[in-house]
Amino acid sequence: MSIEIETVFHRRARSRSLLVSGLLVSALGVLAAELRKYFRRRATARALAHLSADDLKDIGLARTQFGYRELHQDRLGADYWNN
Repeated sequence: MSIEIETVFHRRARSRSLLVSGLLVSALGVLAAELRKYFRRRATARALAHLSADDLKDIGLARTQFGYRELHQDRLGADYWNN
């Protein structure tokens, strides 16, 4: 093989390996971000679980069977969502 052909093959192989490693780093970054988001949500859920209904109402939330719901003055209140 000539030196030119070997150089072209080496460049292509190197660019492919850089592409794969770049994709791997990107995927790991996305995974890390999702894990951080998951653990933040778990910490928030644990903190909210310790609050009473009145405490939740003070911060504008109501407990429902599906989690928590925001309370709005111009919308249906907590009594509606608790039933």
